[in-house]
Amino acid sequence: MAGVQTHERPSKVLKYEIVAAGIRALISASLAPHDALPSERDLMASYGVSRMTVRAAIAKLADEGRVYNIRGSGTFVGSITSFTRTPKLTSFTEDMTNRGFIASSKTLAVARIEADEEIAGHLAIPVGTECTHMRRLRLADINPMAIEDVYLPTSVVAIESLRLDESLYAQLAATGHEVYRAEEDIRAINLTPGDSRLLDVPDGSAALQVERVGSSRKGQLVEFARTIYRADRYNFHFVVTRETNET
Repeated sequence: MAGVQTHERPSKVLKYEIVAAGIRALISASLAPHDALPSERDLMASYGVSRMTVRAAIAKLADEGRVYNIRGSGTFVGSITSFTRTPKLTSFTEDMTNRGFIASSKTLAVARIEADEEIAGHLAIPVGTECTHMRRLRLADINPMAIEDVYLPTSVVAIESLRLDESLYAQLAATGHEVYRAEEDIRAINLTPGDSRLLDVPDGSAALQVERVGSSRKGQLVEFARTIYRADRYNFHFVVTRETNET
């Protein structure tokens, strides 16, 4: 009808998002890495919100790697050169993008291989099964962060269909092999001279090696990945609870 105007109702911004945005601005304006944030009580007073709202905002910022908690001491500003990863199932691209960095990769090798005992054991396939192997250097804002070796049965991804300039997880999802669940094993290692050069650190530097076995929603094992992270730029944050036996 002529002369009638319609207006979309603005989406509601949740209180914890307002607090999180305010803390981000505070960090950018006046706080350095590892500086303490104002206490929960001070943030509650500043924004006129509940403790639960403040904690939700801090949890969001912790997920982004912008802050970290030390029990009994408070919350502190994260380092721009050190990334904290919480145990959530995300790809490297998603992880870096969520933190506001540009993720990229340099493909080091792509090959069709036969699964050895280790790869076959992780993927529950017979030894000798044909697999696609991809080795990549992962970067955040052109800074080397990790070296990744991924092994996938060719029944999941064949070399001919692999698009090296796109997210592997997005390709898996598009072909019905979305990685829905993963088990990870993390341990400390020392870098070989070759890996040290790739990550631009001194020979023998400490690193974190993460082995991941990912499965689809149907329980099919679709990937075995071994990723080596620079220990000076990447760490893992876990929240655990004690199970109690009630009688």
